[in-house]
Amino acid sequence: MDKGDVFSILAALIIVSAIALVFRPPVAVAGSEIPESIIPTPSATAVPVPTASVPLEPVRLSYVTRIWDYPCCHLPGNLTLYGGSDPPWKGPQEIIPFAYIEEGRGGITEAFHVPYAVWRLNCSVSATIRPEAAHFRMALVELESGTIVEGADLHYPGSIVKNVERGGKDFYLIVSVDEVDSYRITMETLPRYLSNPLD
Repeated sequence: MDKGDVFSILAALIIVSAIALVFRPPVAVAGSEIPESIIPTPSATAVPVPTASVPLEPVRLSYVTRIWDYPCCHLPGNLTLYGGSDPPWKGPQEIIPFAYIEEGRGGITEAFHVPYAVWRLNCSVSATIRPEAAHFRMALVELESGTIVEGADLHYPGSIVKNVERGGKDFYLIVSVDEVDSYRITMETLPRYLSNPLD
């Protein structure tokens, strides 16, 4: 090997060492290190999962004593114009009660606000002493206008459901009972309306 070859090898080593010094990675700060995976993992797109909202505790409505402050205080003579029970909501759905009244006498309820576009009145009537004479009548009234929105007329014990497609307003109920032990009217809605209130 002659001198020229030795100088060429030394020059190559110096150049390689200089490049390694210039382009070497920065010194890591001491700490926990997470080893990189050799096999690349595909990135996954997260699908939003609806979280179950905390169920509302239904508000109990009561009767008022100052009924003359309301625009409509009497039930119409013929509530059968509003028809019988409405069809049930389709499919297996979670039904959420948000208010109710449970009584054994008639009267006019306090006003209540319904912020849901679709909801229903689920009425159950119990009469054991004279079931053949039991008579339950109910009207849902819009507070501002005094307009009867929905009505129910039920002879004998049983149940009736009335769907309401009017929300974002204040309402009250007028109830009349004869020979009824007790009744319960539950205001209910569905999760999709509960999560998108009108106001």
